[in-house]
Amino acid sequence: MNRVFLNATLIERTALRYTPAGVAVIETQLQHQSDAIEAGVSRRLQFAFRAIALGAIAKQLANESLGSELSVTGFLAPRSRRSARLLVHVQQYSRLAAPTEAGAMRNELVDTTECNDGNSAKRQ
Repeated sequence: MNRVFLNATLIERTALRYTPAGVAVIETQLQHQSDAIEAGVSRRLQFAFRAIALGAIAKQLANESLGSELSVTGFLAPRSRRSARLLVHVQQYSRLAAPTEAGAMRNELVDTTECNDGNSAKRQ
């Protein structure tokens, strides 16, 4: 299973472009911040990551303001066949709140819900 669920802040994006086949593409950089428990110890997570969106999602992301807090769903894949560098491929997203001045947002995992495949996943 390859599924990513993250809340993040949109901190950078490229201009919307189109593939030779006419598919819309946009690349973004997102900032995530949360607290996690690892081996019984609280750990603060703060990191930026690259993401890419295609089609209608790319067109929607092109209209989002920098600083927008988003809930992103997608999958991880290499940037290209020859690359080991991973990107989050955004398949869905929703806006969590109005744009903020800060470059990151807080993500607290609250409850556990069932994914479509029967595996448990924590979501906000």
